[in-house]
Amino acid sequence: MNANKVAHGQPMSLRERVHFLDIVRGFALMGIILVNYFLIVDSAKGFDMLSNDVFHNVVNWFASGKFITLFSFLFGVGFMIFMDRAAQKVDSPNKLFARRLTILLGFGLLHLTFVWIGDILAYYAVAGFLLLFFYKRTAKTILYWLITLFVIQLLTPIFTMLFNTVSSGSSGKPDLADFELISHNSLTYLASIGDRWTDMVTMASSSFSTVYSMFFMFLLGVYFVKMEFFKNMEAKKTIWNRIWIIFAIAFLITQGSTIIAAVNPFENTLWVNIASALEQNGGLTGSMFYMSTLAMLFFHVPQLRGALMVFTKVGRMSLTCYLLHSIIGTMLFLKYGAGLADYLQPAGTFMIGLGVYVFLVLFSTLWLKRFKYGPMEFIWRQLTYGKVDDQPKTNTMDMAK
Repeated sequence: MNANKVAHGQPMSLRERVHFLDIVRGFALMGIILVNYFLIVDSAKGFDMLSNDVFHNVVNWFASGKFITLFSFLFGVGFMIFMDRAAQKVDSPNKLFARRLTILLGFGLLHLTFVWIGDILAYYAVAGFLLLFFYKRTAKTILYWLITLFVIQLLTPIFTMLFNTVSSGSSGKPDLADFELISHNSLTYLASIGDRWTDMVTMASSSFSTVYSMFFMFLLGVYFVKMEFFKNMEAKKTIWNRIWIIFAIAFLITQGSTIIAAVNPFENTLWVNIASALEQNGGLTGSMFYMSTLAMLFFHVPQLRGALMVFTKVGRMSLTCYLLHSIIGTMLFLKYGAGLADYLQPAGTFMIGLGVYVFLVLFSTLWLKRFKYGPMEFIWRQLTYGKVDDQPKTNTMDMAK
């Protein structure tokens, strides 16, 4: 074993953290909270297909599927950063990452059992193991995989249409009644635990497309790191400008199709399937447009950098804040908690989502003034690496004096 390597490795220090990625991560969590809160409230009420108020439309058109996709992209980026650093410290970075994923899977299973069925951590952990096969692949190989997976995803609506035409002639559109989550209407907390696992069967049976899209974004994040797009970003403004132009155009196309189909539904089957294909890729185009727009603001509007740095606090504590938002949301909205879902209008759901995010910003800011890591981040690091120094910053400053 190399003398410079240690048995368990060490976590990334704060100085090595890329602030831009924390900005994007914190921004993504804001959108995830809004989407999840509408999902909880709408499911508790029973999905209303006629809900086309401004707040539902804003969330459905500009947030749904986009921020969770952006989070998936950041997971792939984080994988490469983790593995690159682990490779310098330990003989078996794969084992270290596998341990990290196993712990994340445990967090996810506990989360979906005791808090909320909409957990994504378990999905991330399971799909994350596939990344181990791609760590040593070249950027060109990753690009080939991305192209192949994208073409399959683009053609899926056409294959689905043909299959439904041959088999049953159904429209292929999901019936939201089939996705009713009984745990969102549990009368007691103890009953909700069993109901969540009943819901899990429903969720798992329809999760393939979600995991597929998730893994695609993992690989896209890996590709960006291999191309060193996040390394010395200031010197790569030209590249980022091109990235923004490409995804701005793509986003306009997919978003325009989604809005047109919602406002004035297509009657022609061909156009319906084209719109469906474009809509399925709205998460990809939207997430990358949002991220590259943040990069444009970071590069070209330096006056906003201070404001953008607010997102870094939540970004650095994304695991803690993700778990907290679901605990707060379920206790506020569901019947075994405050039961607000029965009384809230869409505007109320939207404002609560923003209010919870502001709370998480304040909480993470105050916490990180004293500690290096969020509470769940500390536990994750402790279990992954072994002992981690998490002394309060005040003590460190006192020692420096």
